Amino acid sequence: MSRRKPLKSLSDWIGAGGHSFDGSLLKSDEDGAIRQLELDRIVAGRYQPRQRTDESYLKELEKSIRQFGVIEPLVVRPLADGSYEILAGHMRWRAAQQAGLKHVPAVLREVDDRTAAAIALVENLLRRELNPIEEGRALRRLREEFGLTQDQLAELLGLSQSAISKALGLLNLDPAVQTLIEEGQLEAGHGKTLLGLSRATQVRLAEQAAAAGWSVRELERRRSLLNAAAPRAAPPRDPDLIRLEERLRERLAAAVKLRYDAARGYGRIEIAFSNLDECDGILAKIGIKRSNM
Repeated sequence: MSRRKPLKSLSDWIGAGGHSFDGSLLKSDEDGAIRQLELDRIVAGRYQPRQRTDESYLKELEKSIRQFGVIEPLVVRPLADGSYEILAGHMRWRAAQQAGLKHVPAVLREVDDRTAAAIALVENLLRRELNPIEEGRALRRLREEFGLTQDQLAELLGLSQSAISKALGLLNLDPAVQTLIEEGQLEAGHGKTLLGLSRATQVRLAEQAAAAGWSVRELERRRSLLNAAAPRAAPPRDPDLIRLEERLRERLAAAVKLRYDAARGYGRIEIAFSNLDECDGILAKIGIKRSNM
């Protein structure tokens, strides 16, 4: 997803939620102090969009923390039960747990849900790459929980409307295909190519693409071949022709088919018979004798 534009309307959006935005999402509380908080009193953020963990990155971060400690403080907000919810620093929190730390440095912010969601997006969506499905889910949650339109999401995040539409569109894929994208076996482009197909066809092609390592272009080619091989549905017939066909069938007591191509300006009437006696009967009904032909 392209991230060329800076955030321009984030402060306006936060302010619309009743929170007085001071121009810095990650600014600490009034005294600016970095506090040492007990690790077991810190809980994951409600608006954390990352669903899958990059284990290799987590191990690298754990190794760094064992050697140097947590260099960049977490940003948290206090909750009513005495715990602290993470606003920024989810991966540092996970790595600190694995490193066996008891305390971590943190700064406190008193913020509402709208600002917490914004911070989670800045921390994850705009600073570190999420996989395409996580991006789509984060955008959908913002849209649904805060009543935003796709246009407002695009303006809020400095993204194009087409980028928002593509990210949300991937959520229409079969869950099995979404999983392959989340796991990195397929790219967002593969998913876009599969949209519009039946769920069963999506899964079949996605599994083949993942197993064979197809590029997006190769998957597009395979889909084109599939479309070419699929039988085309016949265009709807003109009701007037159908009624006329039925009248002729009753009048002649025979199977009748009317065929007409309006684009070519061409048509024909087909009357079926199984033997010459049936043919004579049909001809008699329209005033023709075969012996006179």
